[in-house]
Amino acid sequence: MKLNIEIVFDALSRKIPAQLRGVREKSLHLGRPEYYLGPERVFRAGRFYVLRSEQLPQRPVIEKGAAILCIGQSMYLPYYLEHCGVIQITGKTELPLVFNLLTEIYNRYDAWSEELQNILNASGQIWEMVLCSQKIFDNPILVLDANFHFLVHSDYDGIDLAEWEKRLLRHPSEGDLPLPLLNAFLEHGELSTEKTEAMLINILDSSTLCVNLFQDKVYSGCLIVDYRRRAHLPSDDMLAVYLARMIELALRKYTSTEAGGRSSLRAVLQGLVNGLDSMEQKWVLEGRQSGAEYICTKTQFSRRLAQLPVGYMCSVVEKAFPNSTAFEQEGAIVCFIETGALAETGKSCFQVFQEYAAHVFASLNFDIGISDPFQDIFSAQLYYLQACSALENGRIFAPGQHVYLFQDYALTELIVNALGRFPIEMYYSDGFRSLIEHDASSSVSYIETLRTYLDKNMSVTKTTASLYINRSTLLERIARIKRELGVDLQDAGERLRLQILLKALQIQETMQGRPT
Repeated sequence: MKLNIEIVFDALSRKIPAQLRGVREKSLHLGRPEYYLGPERVFRAGRFYVLRSEQLPQRPVIEKGAAILCIGQSMYLPYYLEHCGVIQITGKTELPLVFNLLTEIYNRYDAWSEELQNILNASGQIWEMVLCSQKIFDNPILVLDANFHFLVHSDYDGIDLAEWEKRLLRHPSEGDLPLPLLNAFLEHGELSTEKTEAMLINILDSSTLCVNLFQDKVYSGCLIVDYRRRAHLPSDDMLAVYLARMIELALRKYTSTEAGGRSSLRAVLQGLVNGLDSMEQKWVLEGRQSGAEYICTKTQFSRRLAQLPVGYMCSVVEKAFPNSTAFEQEGAIVCFIETGALAETGKSCFQVFQEYAAHVFASLNFDIGISDPFQDIFSAQLYYLQACSALENGRIFAPGQHVYLFQDYALTELIVNALGRFPIEMYYSDGFRSLIEHDASSSVSYIETLRTYLDKNMSVTKTTASLYINRSTLLERIARIKRELGVDLQDAGERLRLQILLKALQIQETMQGRPT
C-alpha cells in the first residue's frame, strides 16, 4: 500500500523525535522507503529516500511527489524544503534503525490494506472492514447510507459513552440516525454531499471526520470517524478516504435493495399522483382495494431543503405510521397513510399530526397539508391535490399553524376555482362597484358592513355587536348599501352571489397581503 509523508511522519514521530517540513502531497503516492546511495542527482516522483544530511547533493532535480527522510542538518536542506516533503531527524539516530521503523510502518498499512481486500473478495461485509480498521484509527467508526440510516457502527467499549450511546443509538433495530443528530449534520454548511475529500467538523459532541461515499458519482452515504479516544491526525484524512473507497466497492457488490412490494407500490402511487395510468398500476393496487381508508399528506420544509435527505425523512414517516407509503414529489414529502392506524390513537387526524410533527420535525421549519379520507386508491391524484391545496391555503391564511386540513380551506378553494379565468372585478355589478368606490375614499367600510351583516344572517343585533356600532347607525348604513346595490337582500340567490363575491374579495386581499 502506498502512503503519503503525513502518514509516515505521524507513525514515526511516536517512536522517535522528528519534524515534518517542506511541500506535502496528500495523495497516497509514496512507495516503500529506499536508501539513497548516490551519486544520482534526480529524486523521482513517488519515491521515498532515506539518507544522512551529508549525502544531500547540491541543487538536484526533484520531481513533484518525491519525499526524503534526512538525519541531521545541512546547508542544502532549504532547497529541498521548497520542492518536496521532508521528515527531518535532528537527534543522534542510526540510519538502519530508522529504516527498520519505516519498514514496520509500511508493513502495518500493507497488512491493513490486504485485510480489507480479502474481506472485499470474500464476504464483502462492511462491518468486517470497520472492525479491522479500528486499529488504524483507534476511534469509533460509523457508516451511514444515503438516507442517513446506520449500516455499521463500531464497538464503543472502553469509552464512557453510556448517555451518548443512549441518545445516538436509540433506534438500533430500525437503524435510524435520530433526527436531532441529523439536524446537527445539516447545520454544517461545509458538510456537502458533493465533496470527495475528508471533512473535519465538530459534531457528535466531538471532532468528527466525515468522508462521503459514492456509487456511480451519486451520493450513497458517509463514513464517520468519531474522535473520542485520540485526537485527529492530518494523516487520518487520506486513510479515511482509502477506507471509504473500499467500502464503496463493498456497497457496489452487496447493495441492499428495497422489498419489491413496497418499492412497486411507491412507484405506482407516484405515477398516479403525476396523472399516469397503466395496467401495471391496476395489478399492483388490486390487493389494496380492500375497503381500507387512506389520507394523503404533503410535507414541505422551508429551510435547508437542498440539503435535506428526503429519503431519510420518507423512511421516518413510514416507520411512524404503519401501512404508509412516502416518496418525494416536487421537493416535498408525499405520504399515503391508512387511517386505521390513526383511529387506534383515539385522537383526530389533526391532533395526531400536530403531536407527530412537533415531535419529529420540531427543529425544522415545516408545514403539512392533509387531504380528506378516501377509499378508492385510484383517486390518489385528487386527494394529493387536496393535500396541496390545504398546504398552499394554510400557509397563506394561517401561517405558523403548520398542520392544515383540506376541509378547513375547502370553501376558499371552491371560491378560487369558481372565479375561473376571469379577474374578480369582472363579476362586480354596478352597485357592488359603487360600494368599492365608496370605501376607497371613506373611513366607513360598506363592504365590511355588508359582509358582517350577511355573515350574521342579517341579524341587526348580532351585526351591531360585531361592528361595535349602535342600531340606528347600522340601519342607516344598510339602507344606503341596499340603495347602492339595487338588489333585494331577501332573495337567497342574490345573497349567495354577494357572499361569494365578498369571500373572493377577502381571499384576494389576504393573498395580496392587505388587511381584510
